[in-house]
Amino acid sequence: MAEFLTGKRLYYKEPKGFQWWWLIWGAAGICVFLCGVAIGVVSSGGGDWFGDVITPPFQGAERITILMVGTDNSEGLGLADTIIYAVVYPRTNEISAISIPRDSRVYIPKVGYTRINASHSNGGLPLTIDTVQNLIGIPVDKYIEVNVPGLVKLVDAIGGIDIDVEKRMYYVDHSQKLHIDLQPGYQHLDGMQAMGYVRFRHDKVGDIGRMERQQKFLHAVLSKTFSQQSLVDIPKTIDVFLKTVKTNMSTRDLMSLKRIIETSGADSIVTETLPTTSVVIGGADMLDLAPAQVQEIVNRVLLHQGLAVEVLNGTTREGMAAQVGEELKQEGCTVVKVGNASQQTDTTVIVDHGGSTLRAERVAGWLGKGVVTVSPRDNNPAEVTVIVGKDMLNTTP
Repeated sequence: MAEFLTGKRLYYKEPKGFQWWWLIWGAAGICVFLCGVAIGVVSSGGGDWFGDVITPPFQGAERITILMVGTDNSEGLGLADTIIYAVVYPRTNEISAISIPRDSRVYIPKVGYTRINASHSNGGLPLTIDTVQNLIGIPVDKYIEVNVPGLVKLVDAIGGIDIDVEKRMYYVDHSQKLHIDLQPGYQHLDGMQAMGYVRFRHDKVGDIGRMERQQKFLHAVLSKTFSQQSLVDIPKTIDVFLKTVKTNMSTRDLMSLKRIIETSGADSIVTETLPTTSVVIGGADMLDLAPAQVQEIVNRVLLHQGLAVEVLNGTTREGMAAQVGEELKQEGCTVVKVGNASQQTDTTVIVDHGGSTLRAERVAGWLGKGVVTVSPRDNNPAEVTVIVGKDMLNTTP
């Protein structure tokens, strides 16, 4: 892993510029859908489509890594506006991903230490792949690359989207060729209008509001793409999509990803952004990454070496949460909180905050008991909450 300037204070900071997370997953979802349609067309005239359906996801591989890159519309090759590294576990239907802030200071081969977004402008996707592999320490198997102009064309290709614009939005930036002028209310947006909707952030809530709008945008795009009306223009949409997205994922890979997401649910995808420290180097603002912090997140989020766990005592015996927490630490978990539950419980309850029960089931296996359930994560730093019940009194020393 490359060496970095290490700051004294770490804090979470959203990447500057256009937030691509939901748009990239939306593009991946659309790609899955279109390839599914293509398989249906091929199957009507023959072909080994049945093998695509029954083959184990990703040919039975234990894990597959996917690098997702969103580029801006600057001149030349463009900057890597967002970089997301995901690991797919086909056998357990789990997907984990980390977002790398675009201004992170890293070592770019043959370039030197600078912002990671410059990896794409200096050498395109190949150099970005090399840079991310050096940072994360895990080879990239698959990649998906999308850009702003392409997504505008894609929205136009599906006939635009219907969305509820929650407020008046007006902003002009000639340097970015950005002109946003939207009235509030439910309305039909073309590609440029839709892109303005998700890029707008010039209000009191800033990037938080913009991320919420991106989720609405994703839902609208996928709903329109999956609707019967869009089937009429499938050939045109496929043509635009293939010209928009650059990927080395095969149709069989995409069908495998589709099955995994359908099985576990999109909400079960574990995501985290690398923490950074703001630094000024040579008069330029950058974000510093601490190597130890990067490695910890790679191990925990991508490699599943432990989970972030909250342990609450639901019994009358003092210290039960701490004892169970120590037991989970032996399994590689990071215990982010130990405390008392709001009420007592006879049975240990294990709450998964990832949208599925996969992680909670793993914890239940370590503890040897526990009723598994699911609850939204909200602002909870834990991936799993364990509420220790009276059934643990006779099994925990």
